Amino acid sequence: MAAAETRNGRGLRWALIGSAVLNLLLLGFFIGGWLAHERHPPRPVVGDVSLGAFTGALSPEDRDALRKAAQARGSEFRDMRRQARSDMTALIAAIDAEPWDRAQVAELLERHKARTVQRVDIGEQLILDRLDAMSAEARHSFAERLREGAARFDKRKKDREDAPKPKP
Repeated sequence: MAAAETRNGRGLRWALIGSAVLNLLLLGFFIGGWLAHERHPPRPVVGDVSLGAFTGALSPEDRDALRKAAQARGSEFRDMRRQARSDMTALIAAIDAEPWDRAQVAELLERHKARTVQRVDIGEQLILDRLDAMSAEARHSFAERLREGAARFDKRKKDREDAPKPKP
């Protein structure tokens, strides 16, 4: 009788140990996934908003607000990216086609240009909305940072023009 109890007790003990190990593995898996997500969150629909010289002159708070405003319009950007991928596939096929169809390539390039203009228009609206939200002091600071950026650009351009040209 004592031998039977020992066998049953031993099996139960191994089952409990196995269950504990499995629970710890699952806990580790979920905690690891959570930590990885915290360190590397999913990419936003709209990454950093780039508006040329304006972007660098914005304060970090204004840049963040601009990014959030662009993310609110994320479906527009997603649709434009889908159309761009589709058009790029069609453009490559049209360029590679025999016989060459200039009109088809021109149409695809025109659609690309229209999408680019649409993105610029969205950026323009976003920056105007952001300027509306700024205080007069914040707008003056923004203008000063733009002025400084333009001066640096002009200086770099002049330095490149004045630099001696390498001889061929």
